[in-house]
Amino acid sequence: MTIDQFVHRSRLIAEHLETILLQRDKLEWVGARGLSNPQFRQVCAAQERLLNAMEDMLDVSSAR
Repeated sequence: MTIDQFVHRSRLIAEHLETILLQRDKLEWVGARGLSNPQFRQVCAAQERLLNAMEDMLDVSSAR
């Protein structure tokens, strides 16, 4: 993946998350009810892994 592809995908992720936030009242799977939705749980788990990986990368780069 190139840096341009990375930037593009980062923007897509941000746009999709914004859509979820804007439509959360309309989406029955967001919030407490969402915890029973396997796709929503998968997105939450992926987001957690992404944050952890980014924090690890920043920790390593700041230690140099």
